Amino acid sequence: MISLRTATRDDIPVLADVLANVEAQVDPSIDVEECRKAFAEGIDGYFGADEPESILSIIELDGAPAGRFRVVRFPDRILLGGIQIHPAFQGNGIGTHLIRALIEESRSTAKPLHLDVDRNNVSARRLYERLGFEQHAESERDFHMAFHPDRGVRHEQAGEDLIR
Repeated sequence: MISLRTATRDDIPVLADVLANVEAQVDPSIDVEECRKAFAEGIDGYFGADEPESILSIIELDGAPAGRFRVVRFPDRILLGGIQIHPAFQGNGIGTHLIRALIEESRSTAKPLHLDVDRNNVSARRLYERLGFEQHAESERDFHMAFHPDRGVRHEQAGEDLIR
């Protein structure tokens, strides 16, 4: 079962481990242990200094920490501020499940859902496009994408229901 729980400072080692292992997927030359240490030192800034609408969560699969999930809810939009699934848990539909839940929230609130995807993360970009996201801008590092609930575009496979 996939679940979320609000992250605390006690979760910093888990968050740093997830981020370091995901980063090492993109760049195999990275020293995972050094990256983990660097992330652990920087993660503390997520607690208390971020937007009050921001929720940083630990993703759990059957009770085991499997990833990081950050959502920021603004009055006029929802921002997926980050989703990283530890490589050991990838391929279980965790990301798709959580993004579909945000899509349902986008539809029910009539607020667009925004996210950024790293230019090098082709598989994530394909997932977002399949779920109905469209690129609207880009930066040197990222593609900026959005799901617009009022457009009614569905790129999902026929017969799939959104997870509520």
